Amino acid sequence: MPMKQLSPKKLLLAGAGHAHIGLLRRLVAGQLESTGFKGTAIDIALISEQPQTIYSGMLPGWMAGHYSLDDISIDIKTLCMRASVRFIEQSIVQVDAASNMVATTGDERLVLDYDLLSLNTGAETDMRWLDKRDSYAKTDTHASTDVIAIRPLSEFITHWQQILAEARQASQYQLAIVGAGAAATELVMAAQVALQHINLNHQVTLVCGEHLLSGFNPRFQQRVIRQLHRHDIKIVHERATGYHDGHLLTAHDTLPMDAVIAATGVVGSAWTAATDLQTVNNGFIAVNAKQQSVSHSNVFAVGDVATRVDKDVAHSGVHAVHGGAIEADNLLAYLKDEPMQDYKPKKNTLYLLSCGDKYAIASWGALSLQGRGIWYLKRYIDQRFVKAK
Repeated sequence: MPMKQLSPKKLLLAGAGHAHIGLLRRLVAGQLESTGFKGTAIDIALISEQPQTIYSGMLPGWMAGHYSLDDISIDIKTLCMRASVRFIEQSIVQVDAASNMVATTGDERLVLDYDLLSLNTGAETDMRWLDKRDSYAKTDTHASTDVIAIRPLSEFITHWQQILAEARQASQYQLAIVGAGAAATELVMAAQVALQHINLNHQVTLVCGEHLLSGFNPRFQQRVIRQLHRHDIKIVHERATGYHDGHLLTAHDTLPMDAVIAATGVVGSAWTAATDLQTVNNGFIAVNAKQQSVSHSNVFAVGDVATRVDKDVAHSGVHAVHGGAIEADNLLAYLKDEPMQDYKPKKNTLYLLSCGDKYAIASWGALSLQGRGIWYLKRYIDQRFVKAK
């Protein structure tokens, strides 16, 4: 009698972050064939709201005018085609892990089933600093009609282009960036370079609260602060509370501003409010050392969408890439019912912070360096990632 042909397993990749980009490239290069990834009967699909992904590591360089938009974009749709992965241009609105279903919204709402789900959707800007008693602020903690959130990057791109257009028409333009982390300092220096290139009267202000770059080595902190001063950036050590009618409110002051950008850390994506997956810390998918959901074993998550419950791992591109490589292997191991690996972050990771102009600071544990050579090193690493086939 003829053998019954088994239906292929369905692997659904939700999101087009660093980890899934790495997985697609490994499929294109055939690097997973030796382990049996393509030998296993798998139907793979990827869901992404945009056909291209903006590489966040090069965003400040684009803002400062060093790169074109094409230079910092990765063509996800074409990459999927080369990897024999079905591309679905939709937004996720719900994950029902008990039923193995993902719901989307777009031109046509879809409900997709899966055998194995990998989440790499990123996160959203934390807007909880806005005073909800302010009638101009939305009750939704993920967004404000007035403040420009750095995420999602595709929307920020449009907003930044609008800011530049307004600045070209103004005799004096005031921009504030709210945030105290490395991303905020990169953005504020890039913005200052771009706006002062238009008009030396334009000014960018960093509103960072009491603790700027907390968690970084003190020597690295001092290097960054000196670069902020070199660019004549105003630093306000107060907590921002709201923005409306052209005024940014802080704990003790009111600052006239033409625009405000929030780079205030991340919270879980909006869709995590409609999921039965276990979440922690404001909507992040709770995962173990294998990047596997602690509540549903056939769901994996990596990058900003996820938080490890067994140890403290920062949300960063470095961990998204390296953790994503381990996760890709674990997806196959899960399908083949084989042992999975743990992602073990290195004690120290290289962090490169751009300073607006072609200058950068490097941090490796307690060590730090700075200079134009560091910027060219960062450019080389970034371009290698974006242009990889």
